[in-house]
Amino acid sequence: MKRFGLTIAVVLLLATCANAQPKAADVLAARYELGQRLKRFESEWEKHDGTAARKRSLVHVEKLTQQFFSFQFGEAGRSLDLAGFALLTEDEPGTSRQWAWSLYAVPEARVVDGKAKELAVTINQFYTVKGDVPKNLEVQLWFTDKQITTVKPTKFPHTVKVPLPPLGDFAGLDRKLYFMVESGKEIRRSGIGVSQVADLETRLAALKKTVAGWDAIDTIEKATARDRAELLSDLAGGTISETDLPAADLLASAERMLDGKEFYTAAKPGQFWLSVPTDAKKSTPVRVFIPKGLDPTKPVPVVVALHGAGGSENLFFEGYGGGRIVTECRDRGWILVATRSGLNFSGSPPVPAVLEQLAKRYPLDPKRTFVVGHSMGAMQTIELVQKHPDRFAAAAALGGSGTVKDAKAFAALPVFVGVGDKDFALSGARALNKALTAGGAKNVMYKEYAGIEHMVIVREALADVFAVFDKAAK
Repeated sequence: MKRFGLTIAVVLLLATCANAQPKAADVLAARYELGQRLKRFESEWEKHDGTAARKRSLVHVEKLTQQFFSFQFGEAGRSLDLAGFALLTEDEPGTSRQWAWSLYAVPEARVVDGKAKELAVTINQFYTVKGDVPKNLEVQLWFTDKQITTVKPTKFPHTVKVPLPPLGDFAGLDRKLYFMVESGKEIRRSGIGVSQVADLETRLAALKKTVAGWDAIDTIEKATARDRAELLSDLAGGTISETDLPAADLLASAERMLDGKEFYTAAKPGQFWLSVPTDAKKSTPVRVFIPKGLDPTKPVPVVVALHGAGGSENLFFEGYGGGRIVTECRDRGWILVATRSGLNFSGSPPVPAVLEQLAKRYPLDPKRTFVVGHSMGAMQTIELVQKHPDRFAAAAALGGSGTVKDAKAFAALPVFVGVGDKDFALSGARALNKALTAGGAKNVMYKEYAGIEHMVIVREALADVFAVFDKAAK
């Protein structure tokens, strides 16, 4: 099973675009770029809490969800850029600004062998801009400021070779390819993750051979190493993940996991990508936040986060308010577990099995386990509570709905339902609230957020969500 390759969303896109037949690599590159622009917008949103600026911005964000689900990634990128500009100024962006932001860079690979001397990078337009290319438009690309490649393209796509710095004695380095566009007075800068790995082919072959010899995937380390072998092979072959991944570090840590010792422990704080075995052959990819100072004898609350359709576990760490939920958990000393479920409206991730495995390493408090889901994740949250009625101490469904088949599961459970009044899921959220209260749920908190649409609801509702969790945690 491909863990980090083509998502179901991409497969659907390829299936529905019979006339255009875009290349899978182009679709993945566009999805990555859209993710980068989403992170930029989320970051700007955090800096501007003024009502007027956010109101201007939301006019453009309202189009975003429809554009994403109709696979208009370029237009979705334009909407995010316009929303970001609106946070800064009332003025409409001029032609020079539009051209500077319309361009993006695509490296031929995100993981390269340490012996490589250069990397081909294609500069293209993410969305069209009216008018000719500005005569003063200039693009610079570099890994270090000692070797800057400068071009003045007049047509797109435009491919250039960018020198790669020597790896030296390092076994691997996770670098940034810097991309800068200057158009008139407008300057746009961005960075793209590129990893250099010494003896890439040999090391990947050794890792794949070792994991292939295992009869059972019965530890977190085995599950992670096996999935890493597949992931890194895909990346080395040109596959593009939806976010920057530190491939050199991921490979090095996977190699250390082959000794049979526990790699992930409560004594090692931070953010980690790992895979959790759910039976002898299957595993579930997750991204976790582990706070500092955990005492193995003192269980702490854990928050399970379920992303929306077409997204991934990375949304809670890098999107949704620039990873606001991580800050909330860090401030409280709580553990965060975000699962990956692709595009699955028919079921929820195996959360209880994931928590059971993680509890062998981390002091998870089974009596203070909370779940929050966005959009499709909201639907999965409602399903999980009914399948496992005694598993969660509180639940939150944001920008989504859900089918209430067993109202008894919600009788005393604190449940928060949040939705924006500009959200396409508004009627579904209202119906969910009505079904819960009609079924006898006594602790349902329902809130509609004025002017808020689907993508911003998580950020806006998190304070209220954690107020519910804090009360339940006591």
